[in-house]
Amino acid sequence: MASAQHSRKPSTRAPLPRRTTKGPLDALADPLSIPAASTPSPTLPAGSQPTLMPQEDLLETVSQSQEATAQPSDPIEEPTTEERDLSFLLDASIYHPLSQLEIPGPFRRPFLPPPTSDTIAQSLEQLDTLLSRCEFLRAAQFAGSILTSGTLRSTDSKTVFRLLAIRYSCLELSGNVLLAAQEAKALEDLSSSFYYDDPPTEKPGGEDAEESHAVPHHIMPFALRLQALRLQSIGFSDPRRGVTSLYDVAFECRRHLSASSTSSDERKAWSERLHEVSIRVVNGLIEMGDFDCASRTLESMKQIGHVNQAIWTTRMVLLLLKMGDVAHAHALAESSELQAQEKSAIKSLIAIGEGDYDEAAKALLGGEAGVDPAVRALVRQNLAVAHLYKGEVRRSREILQELVNEGYSFQALTVNLATIYDLSSDKSRDLKMSMVSHVAEQKRDTGHSRSFSNADFKL
Repeated sequence: MASAQHSRKPSTRAPLPRRTTKGPLDALADPLSIPAASTPSPTLPAGSQPTLMPQEDLLETVSQSQEATAQPSDPIEEPTTEERDLSFLLDASIYHPLSQLEIPGPFRRPFLPPPTSDTIAQSLEQLDTLLSRCEFLRAAQFAGSILTSGTLRSTDSKTVFRLLAIRYSCLELSGNVLLAAQEAKALEDLSSSFYYDDPPTEKPGGEDAEESHAVPHHIMPFALRLQALRLQSIGFSDPRRGVTSLYDVAFECRRHLSASSTSSDERKAWSERLHEVSIRVVNGLIEMGDFDCASRTLESMKQIGHVNQAIWTTRMVLLLLKMGDVAHAHALAESSELQAQEKSAIKSLIAIGEGDYDEAAKALLGGEAGVDPAVRALVRQNLAVAHLYKGEVRRSREILQELVNEGYSFQALTVNLATIYDLSSDKSRDLKMSMVSHVAEQKRDTGHSRSFSNADFKL
Protein backbone atom coordinates (compact mmCIF):
# COMPACT_ATOMS: atom_id res chain seq x y z
CA MET A 1 0.00 0.00 0.00
CA ALA A 2 1.43 3.35 -1.00
CA SER A 3 2.04 5.78 1.82
CA ALA A 4 1.49 9.51 1.79
CA GLN A 5 5.23 10.01 1.74
CA HIS A 6 5.70 7.89 -1.34
CA SER A 7 3.19 9.35 -3.75
CA ARG A 8 3.80 9.19 -7.45
CA LYS A 9 2.50 11.02 -10.45
CA PRO A 10 -0.50 9.16 -11.81
CA SER A 11 0.33 7.46 -15.07
CA THR A 12 -1.32 9.43 -17.83
CA ARG A 13 0.22 7.37 -20.57
CA ALA A 14 1.79 3.98 -20.99
CA PRO A 15 5.56 3.64 -20.60
CA LEU A 16 7.53 4.20 -23.77
CA PRO A 17 7.31 1.00 -25.81
CA ARG A 18 10.54 -0.83 -26.47
CA ARG A 19 11.20 -0.97 -30.17
CA THR A 20 13.42 -3.44 -31.93
CA THR A 21 16.76 -1.91 -32.76
CA LYS A 22 20.05 -3.32 -33.94
CA GLY A 23 22.18 -1.03 -31.85
CA PRO A 24 22.86 2.57 -30.95
CA LEU A 25 24.66 3.34 -34.20
CA ASP A 26 23.17 0.87 -36.64
CA ALA A 27 20.62 3.16 -38.31
CA LEU A 28 20.95 2.86 -42.06
CA ALA A 29 19.87 6.44 -42.62
CA ASP A 30 21.94 9.10 -40.89
CA PRO A 31 19.58 11.14 -38.70
CA LEU A 32 21.98 14.06 -38.97
CA SER A 33 21.30 14.39 -42.69
CA ILE A 34 17.99 16.22 -42.19
CA PRO A 35 18.09 19.46 -44.20
CA ALA A 36 18.87 22.50 -42.09
CA ALA A 37 15.92 24.32 -43.58
CA SER A 38 13.50 22.00 -41.81
CA THR A 39 14.83 22.87 -38.36
CA PRO A 40 13.49 25.87 -36.48
CA SER A 41 15.87 28.63 -35.48
CA PRO A 42 17.70 27.87 -32.22
CA THR A 43 16.39 29.46 -29.06
CA LEU A 44 19.18 28.22 -26.84
CA PRO A 45 22.16 30.09 -25.39
CA ALA A 46 25.13 30.11 -27.71
CA GLY A 47 28.34 28.44 -26.65
CA SER A 48 26.80 26.15 -24.06
CA GLN A 49 27.89 22.55 -24.11
CA PRO A 50 26.16 19.36 -23.02
CA THR A 51 27.19 17.70 -19.81
CA LEU A 52 27.77 14.05 -20.47
CA MET A 53 30.05 12.78 -17.77
CA PRO A 54 29.36 12.41 -14.08
CA GLN A 55 32.84 13.76 -13.35
CA GLU A 56 32.04 16.97 -15.23
CA ASP A 57 28.70 17.08 -13.47
CA LEU A 58 30.56 16.70 -10.17
CA LEU A 59 32.66 19.85 -10.61
CA GLU A 60 29.84 22.22 -11.45
CA THR A 61 28.85 24.69 -8.75
CA VAL A 62 25.80 23.75 -6.69
CA SER A 63 23.66 26.88 -6.59
CA GLN A 64 20.99 27.32 -3.96
CA SER A 65 19.42 30.34 -5.61
CA GLN A 66 17.57 29.60 -8.83
CA GLU A 67 17.57 33.11 -10.18
CA ALA A 68 16.61 33.87 -13.73
CA THR A 69 20.17 35.01 -14.43
CA ALA A 70 21.55 31.50 -13.95
CA GLN A 71 22.42 29.87 -17.26
CA PRO A 72 21.55 26.21 -17.86
CA SER A 73 24.50 23.85 -18.04
CA ASP A 74 22.99 21.85 -20.88
CA PRO A 75 21.62 23.53 -24.03
CA ILE A 76 18.96 20.87 -24.49
CA GLU A 77 17.77 20.49 -20.91
CA GLU A 78 14.14 21.53 -20.92
CA PRO A 79 12.42 22.87 -17.81
CA THR A 80 10.12 20.45 -16.07
CA THR A 81 6.59 21.55 -16.83
CA GLU A 82 5.03 19.45 -14.09
CA GLU A 83 6.30 19.08 -10.55
CA ARG A 84 7.18 15.64 -9.20
CA ASP A 85 6.96 14.53 -5.61
CA LEU A 86 10.42 13.06 -4.98
CA SER A 87 9.88 12.48 -1.27
CA PHE A 88 10.56 8.77 -1.77
CA LEU A 89 14.19 9.73 -2.52
CA LEU A 90 14.52 11.66 0.76
CA ASP A 91 13.99 8.63 2.99
CA ALA A 92 16.91 8.15 5.37
CA SER A 93 16.61 4.35 5.16
CA ILE A 94 17.86 4.47 1.55
CA TYR A 95 21.29 5.86 2.34
CA HIS A 96 23.97 3.78 4.01
CA PRO A 97 26.02 5.13 6.93
CA LEU A 98 29.61 5.74 5.87
CA SER A 99 32.81 5.12 7.78
CA GLN A 100 36.37 6.43 7.41
CA LEU A 101 37.99 3.19 8.51
CA GLU A 102 39.17 2.61 4.93
CA ILE A 103 40.97 5.96 4.85
CA PRO A 104 44.56 6.21 6.17
CA GLY A 105 44.80 8.10 9.45
CA PRO A 106 46.70 11.17 8.14
CA PHE A 107 43.91 11.85 5.60
CA ARG A 108 40.91 11.55 7.93
CA ARG A 109 38.71 14.55 8.67
CA PRO A 110 35.49 14.64 10.73
CA PHE A 111 32.18 14.46 8.89
CA LEU A 112 30.14 17.66 8.69
CA PRO A 113 26.91 17.93 10.72
CA PRO A 114 23.58 17.84 8.88
CA PRO A 115 22.16 21.21 7.83
CA THR A 116 19.16 23.01 9.25
CA SER A 117 16.61 25.14 7.45
CA ASP A 118 18.72 28.20 8.30
CA THR A 119 22.03 26.76 7.09
CA ILE A 120 21.03 24.96 3.89
CA ALA A 121 22.64 27.58 1.61
CA GLN A 122 25.87 27.47 3.62
CA SER A 123 25.80 23.66 3.54
CA LEU A 124 25.62 23.61 -0.26
CA GLU A 125 28.64 25.90 -0.38
CA GLN A 126 30.49 23.59 2.02
CA LEU A 127 29.65 20.69 -0.29
CA ASP A 128 31.27 22.57 -3.18
CA THR A 129 34.38 23.05 -1.05
CA LEU A 130 34.60 19.33 -0.29
CA LEU A 131 34.35 18.54 -3.99
CA SER A 132 37.05 21.06 -4.91
CA ARG A 133 39.36 19.36 -2.39
CA CYS A 134 38.51 15.89 -3.72
CA GLU A 135 37.29 14.77 -0.29
CA PHE A 136 34.82 12.41 -1.92
CA LEU A 137 33.84 10.27 1.06
CA ARG A 138 33.04 13.31 3.19
CA ALA A 139 31.15 14.84 0.26
CA ALA A 140 29.11 11.65 -0.20
CA GLN A 141 28.22 11.62 3.49
CA PHE A 142 27.30 15.30 3.48
CA ALA A 143 25.18 14.99 0.32
CA GLY A 144 23.25 12.18 2.00
CA SER A 145 22.80 14.30 5.13
CA ILE A 146 21.36 17.15 3.09
CA LEU A 147 18.97 14.81 1.28
CA THR A 148 17.64 13.36 4.54
CA SER A 149 17.74 16.54 6.65
CA GLY A 150 14.17 17.56 5.87
CA THR A 151 15.32 20.97 4.61
CA LEU A 152 14.67 20.29 0.91
CA ARG A 153 11.36 20.61 -0.86
CA SER A 154 10.36 17.25 -2.26
CA THR A 155 9.40 18.96 -5.52
CA ASP A 156 12.81 20.63 -5.97
CA SER A 157 13.89 18.08 -8.56
CA LYS A 158 16.91 20.11 -9.70
CA THR A 159 18.55 20.11 -6.25
CA VAL A 160 17.52 16.53 -5.42
CA PHE A 161 18.97 15.14 -8.66
CA ARG A 162 22.07 17.27 -8.22
CA LEU A 163 22.69 15.86 -4.76
CA LEU A 164 22.02 12.33 -5.97
CA ALA A 165 24.61 12.76 -8.73
CA ILE A 166 27.15 13.94 -6.16
CA ARG A 167 26.27 11.11 -3.78
CA TYR A 168 26.61 8.37 -6.42
CA SER A 169 29.75 9.82 -8.02
CA CYS A 170 31.53 10.35 -4.71
CA LEU A 171 30.68 6.85 -3.55
CA GLU A 172 32.14 5.45 -6.77
CA LEU A 173 35.26 7.61 -6.53
CA SER A 174 35.83 6.56 -2.92
CA GLY A 175 35.57 2.84 -3.76
CA ASN A 176 32.00 2.26 -2.55
CA VAL A 177 30.40 1.28 -5.84
CA LEU A 178 28.26 -1.45 -4.29
CA LEU A 179 26.73 1.01 -1.82
CA ALA A 180 25.90 3.39 -4.67
CA ALA A 181 24.38 0.48 -6.61
CA GLN A 182 22.14 -0.46 -3.70
CA GLU A 183 21.02 3.14 -3.21
CA ALA A 184 20.27 3.60 -6.92
CA LYS A 185 17.59 0.92 -6.68
CA ALA A 186 15.37 3.50 -4.97
CA LEU A 187 15.00 5.30 -8.32
CA GLU A 188 13.07 2.27 -9.61
CA ASP A 189 12.13 2.15 -13.30
CA LEU A 190 13.73 5.13 -15.04
CA SER A 191 11.73 4.44 -18.20
CA SER A 192 8.35 4.83 -16.48
CA SER A 193 6.01 7.69 -17.26
CA PHE A 194 6.77 9.20 -13.85
CA TYR A 195 10.11 10.47 -15.15
CA TYR A 196 8.76 11.91 -18.40
CA ASP A 197 7.08 15.18 -19.21
CA ASP A 198 4.39 14.85 -21.83
CA PRO A 199 5.49 16.93 -24.85
CA PRO A 200 3.31 19.82 -26.01
CA THR A 201 0.92 18.80 -28.75
CA GLU A 202 1.93 20.23 -32.11
CA LYS A 203 -0.24 20.93 -35.07
CA PRO A 204 0.15 18.23 -37.72
CA GLY A 205 2.19 19.74 -40.51
CA GLY A 206 4.36 16.92 -41.73
CA GLU A 207 3.77 13.76 -43.68
CA ASP A 208 4.97 11.57 -40.84
CA ALA A 209 2.58 12.00 -37.92
CA GLU A 210 5.02 10.44 -35.46
CA GLU A 211 7.88 12.78 -36.35
CA SER A 212 5.63 15.84 -36.34
CA HIS A 213 5.22 15.60 -32.56
CA ALA A 214 7.86 16.46 -30.00
CA VAL A 215 9.64 13.63 -28.21
CA PRO A 216 8.79 13.18 -24.49
CA HIS A 217 11.35 14.82 -22.22
CA HIS A 218 13.05 12.91 -19.38
CA ILE A 219 13.20 15.07 -16.26
CA MET A 220 16.44 13.55 -14.96
CA PRO A 221 19.80 15.04 -16.07
CA PHE A 222 21.23 12.86 -18.82
CA ALA A 223 24.54 12.17 -17.03
CA LEU A 224 22.76 11.07 -13.86
CA ARG A 225 20.40 8.89 -15.88
CA LEU A 226 23.27 6.97 -17.53
CA GLN A 227 25.04 6.64 -14.20
CA ALA A 228 21.91 5.37 -12.45
CA LEU A 229 21.25 2.78 -15.18
CA ARG A 230 24.72 1.32 -14.74
CA LEU A 231 24.44 1.31 -10.95
CA GLN A 232 21.06 -0.40 -11.11
CA SER A 233 22.46 -3.12 -13.36
CA ILE A 234 25.15 -3.71 -10.71
CA GLY A 235 22.66 -3.56 -7.84
CA PHE A 236 20.33 -6.08 -9.46
CA SER A 237 23.29 -8.25 -10.61
CA ASP A 238 21.93 -8.10 -14.14
CA PRO A 239 24.44 -6.64 -16.64
CA ARG A 240 22.12 -7.47 -19.54
CA ARG A 241 19.55 -5.16 -17.99
CA GLY A 242 22.07 -2.34 -18.13
CA VAL A 243 22.94 -2.91 -21.78
CA THR A 244 19.28 -3.21 -22.77
CA SER A 245 18.47 0.03 -20.97
CA LEU A 246 21.30 1.77 -22.81
CA TYR A 247 19.90 0.55 -26.13
CA ASP A 248 16.56 2.11 -25.18
CA VAL A 249 18.28 5.40 -24.35
CA ALA A 250 20.15 5.23 -27.66
CA PHE A 251 16.84 4.79 -29.47
CA GLU A 252 15.48 7.83 -27.65
CA CYS A 253 18.53 9.85 -28.73
CA ARG A 254 17.91 8.85 -32.32
CA ARG A 255 14.28 9.90 -32.01
CA HIS A 256 15.40 13.35 -30.89
CA LEU A 257 17.86 13.49 -33.78
CA SER A 258 15.16 12.54 -36.28
CA ALA A 259 12.48 14.89 -34.94
CA SER A 260 11.81 17.88 -37.15
CA SER A 261 11.41 20.07 -34.07
CA THR A 262 15.03 19.50 -33.00
CA SER A 263 17.19 22.57 -33.56
CA SER A 264 20.74 22.45 -34.90
CA ASP A 265 22.27 23.05 -31.46
CA GLU A 266 20.09 20.35 -29.96
CA ARG A 267 20.99 17.96 -32.77
CA LYS A 268 24.70 18.44 -32.08
CA ALA A 269 24.18 17.80 -28.37
CA TRP A 270 22.04 14.70 -28.95
CA SER A 271 24.68 13.39 -31.35
CA GLU A 272 27.30 13.70 -28.62
CA ARG A 273 24.94 12.01 -26.19
CA LEU A 274 24.43 9.14 -28.61
CA HIS A 275 28.19 8.73 -28.86
CA GLU A 276 28.43 8.66 -25.05
CA VAL A 277 25.73 5.99 -24.86
CA SER A 278 27.55 3.92 -27.48
CA ILE A 279 30.78 3.96 -25.49
CA ARG A 280 28.85 2.87 -22.42
CA VAL A 281 27.33 0.01 -24.43
CA VAL A 282 30.85 -1.14 -25.32
CA ASN A 283 31.85 -0.95 -21.66
CA GLY A 284 28.75 -2.89 -20.63
CA LEU A 285 29.47 -5.63 -23.16
CA ILE A 286 33.05 -5.89 -21.90
CA GLU A 287 31.81 -6.23 -18.32
CA MET A 288 29.51 -9.02 -19.51
CA GLY A 289 32.46 -10.76 -21.16
CA ASP A 290 31.00 -10.45 -24.67
CA PHE A 291 34.21 -9.18 -26.25
CA ASP A 292 33.25 -10.07 -29.83
CA CYS A 293 30.10 -7.97 -29.71
CA ALA A 294 32.01 -5.17 -27.96
CA SER A 295 34.65 -5.12 -30.70
CA ARG A 296 32.01 -5.04 -33.45
CA THR A 297 30.21 -2.18 -31.73
CA LEU A 298 33.44 -0.24 -31.26
CA GLU A 299 34.41 -0.94 -34.87
CA SER A 300 31.12 0.57 -36.08
CA MET A 301 31.95 3.79 -34.20
CA LYS A 302 35.04 4.35 -36.33
CA GLN A 303 32.84 5.73 -39.09
CA ILE A 304 31.57 8.60 -36.93
CA GLY A 305 33.26 11.80 -38.06
CA HIS A 306 33.74 13.43 -34.66
CA VAL A 307 35.46 10.42 -33.09
CA ASN A 308 39.09 11.17 -32.25
CA GLN A 309 41.22 8.72 -34.21
CA ALA A 310 43.91 8.36 -31.53
CA ILE A 311 41.37 7.71 -28.77
CA TRP A 312 39.45 5.21 -30.89
CA THR A 313 42.64 3.35 -31.86
CA THR A 314 43.79 3.20 -28.24
CA ARG A 315 40.43 1.82 -27.12
CA MET A 316 40.42 -0.79 -29.86
CA VAL A 317 44.00 -1.85 -29.15
CA LEU A 318 43.24 -2.24 -25.44
CA LEU A 319 40.15 -4.30 -26.26
CA LEU A 320 42.12 -6.52 -28.66
CA LEU A 321 44.78 -7.06 -25.99
CA LYS A 322 42.01 -7.95 -23.53
CA MET A 323 40.78 -10.51 -26.07
CA GLY A 324 44.31 -11.85 -26.55
CA ASP A 325 44.45 -10.85 -30.22
CA VAL A 326 47.94 -9.35 -30.07
CA ALA A 327 48.60 -9.74 -33.80
CA HIS A 328 45.50 -7.76 -34.74
CA ALA A 329 46.37 -5.07 -32.18
CA HIS A 330 49.88 -4.75 -33.63
CA ALA A 331 48.57 -4.51 -37.20
CA LEU A 332 46.05 -1.83 -36.16
CA ALA A 333 48.74 0.25 -34.46
CA GLU A 334 50.98 0.06 -37.53
CA SER A 335 48.24 1.00 -39.99
CA SER A 336 46.83 3.88 -37.99
CA GLU A 337 47.68 7.46 -38.89
CA LEU A 338 48.83 8.50 -35.43
CA GLN A 339 51.47 10.86 -34.19
CA ALA A 340 54.80 9.35 -33.21
CA GLN A 341 54.16 9.93 -29.52
CA GLU A 342 50.73 8.29 -29.60
CA LYS A 343 52.03 5.34 -31.61
CA SER A 344 54.93 4.90 -29.20
CA ALA A 345 52.55 4.67 -26.22
CA ILE A 346 50.36 2.09 -27.99
CA LYS A 347 53.35 0.02 -29.10
CA SER A 348 54.63 -0.10 -25.52
CA LEU A 349 51.31 -1.61 -24.40
CA ILE A 350 51.46 -4.18 -27.19
CA ALA A 351 55.05 -5.04 -26.31
CA ILE A 352 54.06 -5.71 -22.70
CA GLY A 353 51.17 -7.85 -23.98
CA GLU A 354 53.68 -9.86 -26.03
CA GLY A 355 56.07 -10.16 -23.08
CA ASP A 356 58.77 -8.11 -24.86
CA TYR A 357 59.69 -5.88 -21.92
CA ASP A 358 62.93 -4.64 -23.47
CA GLU A 359 61.00 -3.26 -26.43
CA ALA A 360 58.40 -1.79 -24.07
CA ALA A 361 61.10 0.01 -22.07
CA LYS A 362 62.66 1.31 -25.28
CA ALA A 363 59.34 2.64 -26.53
CA LEU A 364 58.58 4.28 -23.20
CA LEU A 365 61.99 5.92 -22.99
CA GLY A 366 61.47 7.38 -26.45
CA GLY A 367 58.12 8.85 -25.44
CA GLU A 368 59.31 10.85 -22.43
CA ALA A 369 60.63 13.93 -24.21
CA GLY A 370 58.49 16.91 -25.11
CA VAL A 371 55.33 15.93 -23.26
CA ASP A 372 53.36 17.37 -20.38
CA PRO A 373 55.01 16.69 -16.98
CA ALA A 374 51.97 14.75 -15.73
CA VAL A 375 52.01 12.56 -18.83
CA ARG A 376 55.77 12.10 -18.47
CA ALA A 377 55.20 10.91 -14.90
CA LEU A 378 52.74 8.30 -16.14
CA VAL A 379 55.21 7.18 -18.81
CA ARG A 380 57.96 6.82 -16.20
CA GLN A 381 55.62 4.81 -14.01
CA ASN A 382 54.93 2.45 -16.93
CA LEU A 383 58.68 2.25 -17.51
CA ALA A 384 59.14 1.19 -13.89
CA VAL A 385 56.57 -1.57 -14.41
CA ALA A 386 58.49 -2.75 -17.48
CA HIS A 387 61.70 -2.90 -15.40
CA LEU A 388 59.81 -4.87 -12.74
CA TYR A 389 58.72 -7.46 -15.31
CA LYS A 390 62.34 -7.70 -16.47
CA GLY A 391 63.36 -8.54 -12.90
CA GLU A 392 65.04 -5.20 -12.25
CA VAL A 393 63.26 -4.57 -8.96
CA ARG A 394 65.84 -2.12 -7.62
CA ARG A 395 65.65 0.10 -10.71
CA SER A 396 61.85 -0.01 -10.69
CA ARG A 397 61.78 0.99 -7.02
CA GLU A 398 64.12 3.92 -7.63
CA ILE A 399 61.97 5.31 -10.43
CA LEU A 400 58.76 5.09 -8.43
CA GLN A 401 60.32 6.62 -5.32
CA GLU A 402 61.65 9.50 -7.40
CA LEU A 403 58.16 10.17 -8.69
CA VAL A 404 56.71 10.18 -5.18
CA ASN A 405 59.44 12.56 -4.00
CA GLU A 406 58.63 14.86 -6.92
CA GLY A 407 55.06 15.20 -5.67
CA TYR A 408 53.21 12.62 -7.77
CA SER A 409 50.85 10.27 -5.94
CA PHE A 410 48.31 8.91 -8.43
CA GLN A 411 46.78 5.57 -7.57
CA ALA A 412 48.70 3.32 -9.98
CA LEU A 413 51.97 4.80 -8.72
CA THR A 414 51.29 4.25 -5.01
CA VAL A 415 49.90 0.75 -5.56
CA ASN A 416 52.91 -0.29 -7.67
CA LEU A 417 55.40 1.11 -5.18
CA ALA A 418 53.57 -0.64 -2.33
CA THR A 419 53.75 -3.89 -4.33
CA ILE A 420 57.51 -3.48 -4.75
CA TYR A 421 57.84 -2.90 -1.00
CA ASP A 422 56.00 -6.19 -0.45
CA LEU A 423 58.37 -7.96 -2.85
CA SER A 424 61.64 -6.48 -1.68
CA SER A 425 61.43 -5.94 2.09
CA ASP A 426 60.38 -7.68 5.28
CA LYS A 427 59.35 -4.32 6.70
CA SER A 428 56.96 -3.43 3.91
CA ARG A 429 54.27 -2.11 6.23
CA ASP A 430 56.67 0.39 7.80
CA LEU A 431 57.72 1.53 4.32
CA LYS A 432 54.10 1.92 3.29
CA MET A 433 53.25 3.95 6.38
CA SER A 434 56.26 6.16 5.69
CA MET A 435 54.98 6.71 2.16
CA VAL A 436 51.53 7.60 3.54
CA SER A 437 53.01 10.20 5.86
CA HIS A 438 55.18 11.62 3.08
CA VAL A 439 52.24 11.93 0.68
CA ALA A 440 50.08 13.49 3.39
CA GLU A 441 52.78 16.07 4.11
CA GLN A 442 53.07 16.87 0.40
CA LYS A 443 49.32 17.34 0.18
CA ARG A 444 49.35 19.87 3.03
CA ASP A 445 52.31 21.81 1.57
CA THR A 446 51.26 21.88 -2.09
CA GLY A 447 47.47 21.78 -1.77
CA HIS A 448 47.40 18.74 -4.04
CA SER A 449 43.84 17.38 -4.17
CA ARG A 450 43.17 13.68 -4.37
CA SER A 451 41.13 11.09 -2.54
CA PHE A 452 43.09 8.36 -0.75
CA SER A 453 42.11 5.01 0.74
CA ASN A 454 43.95 2.13 2.37
CA ALA A 455 43.77 0.22 -0.92
CA ASP A 456 45.86 2.93 -2.60
CA PHE A 457 48.77 1.90 -0.37
CA LYS A 458 47.87 -1.81 -0.06
CA LEU A 459 47.35 -1.45 3.69
